[in-house]
Formats: sequence, structure tokens, C-alpha cells
Amino acid sequence: MDSSTQKQQKKDMLYGSISILVLLIIVMSMGRRLIYFILGSTTMNGTFILIAELFYWFSLLFIWFYALKIEKQNLLIWLETRYGFWMHIRIILSIFGIIFLIAIPVMIPLNYFHLIKESAKATELRTILQANRPLLFFAALTAGVTEEFIFRGYLLPRFEFIFSNSYAAIILSSVPFGLLHLGYGTLSQVVGPLIIGLVLGYYYWKFRNIAIVIICHFLWDFISLSLTIKPH
Repeated sequence: MDSSTQKQQKKDMLYGSISILVLLIIVMSMGRRLIYFILGSTTMNGTFILIAELFYWFSLLFIWFYALKIEKQNLLIWLETRYGFWMHIRIILSIFGIIFLIAIPVMIPLNYFHLIKESAKATELRTILQANRPLLFFAALTAGVTEEFIFRGYLLPRFEFIFSNSYAAIILSSVPFGLLHLGYGTLSQVVGPLIIGLVLGYYYWKFRNIAIVIICHFLWDFISLSLTIKPH
């Protein structure tokens, strides 16, 4: 690849990355009001959550189209590495272990200063999912697939290519992932995803396997939501 082609490719990737971040900001800031307008209601319900999840699938479709038509390359630019079943299990368990090891010392001071609390929006969401387990599964699946393809699959490798720094790429792709959860309204609900994003970003960079981080993300959301839902 000559220097002019590489420069143009970096330019396209930078524009694409900025566009994706702007799209996510719009979805995060205006999506709720747009869905309420579509439904003609101001009450969160199962239909609201379903439409919100579909917004993320649409965003992923847009990113795939941009990569294919503008960048002229696949959504995933890192070659996928294949692993056996037990290696998948080992990596997944390692990811969960690292997340807990990092999260515990971070969350302790937050808890001490009473900064760990659930927002009204999060409580409302959990109440709806309590009555609709299939929707809970779909919400966890949507987060696992779309967010990993967007933040780890698309943004991380392109940031590494643009800035020629792997650790900067992991951080730059994880910060907006954490901020995406700002809509829940509490600091802990941003710090937690930020930690998860950094760990998943590192493991995707190291093992080059999108399926592993998707499975981890899905399991984390599904298990955490299921454990906090009280049976009727």
C-alpha cells in the first residue's frame, strides 16, 4: 500500500469513526424522545425497549454499509483467529476474572461515598424486563452483538490504524462505550461499562476473535439483569 492510498484510507476511517460516534450521540440523546413520538406516549414499556434495541441494529447496519461502500473493506478489518471450544471457555473465564479484579477496588470507594446507586431509568427498565423474559434475552443479545461489533469490531482496529497505538485505540474505543451508558444517570453505571469496555477491548486486540467478546458481553448483561430481577 503506497503512502497516498494509506493516507486516504486513514482519512476514510477517521471520518467513519467520527460519524459513528456522532450517530451514537444522536441515538443516545434524541432516541428516547423519537421513540416516544413514534408511540404517541411518554411511558416506557416493552414496545419502547424493542424499538430502542432495533435502533442499535440499524446503527450497526449503517456502519457495515459505510465500511463496505465508502472504505471499500469489511466491517472487521482484523483477520479472525479461530480457537477450540475449551480455549474459548478459558478466555471467557479469564475475561470475567479480570473484570472482577479491576471492578472490585474501583467500586469499593464509589460505594463508600454512596455513588453506587440505581437510577430511576434503570429501575424502570428492570421492572419491564421482569415481566418479559424474551425481551430481556433480546436486549442482552442486542447489546452483546451490536455494541461489540461497533466499539470493538469497528472502532478499535481503525483507531489503531489511524493513531498507530494499540493501547490508545483500546482506550479511545472504550470511553465512548462507557459514556453510552450515561443515559442511566449515575456514575457507577458509566464506570462499570468503561471497565468492561477496556477489558473486552484488550482481549479483542490480543486474541482477534469477535465471537469471544460478544459472548462475554451477552452473558454479563443477561446474568446481571437476571440476578437483579426478583421472581413474582
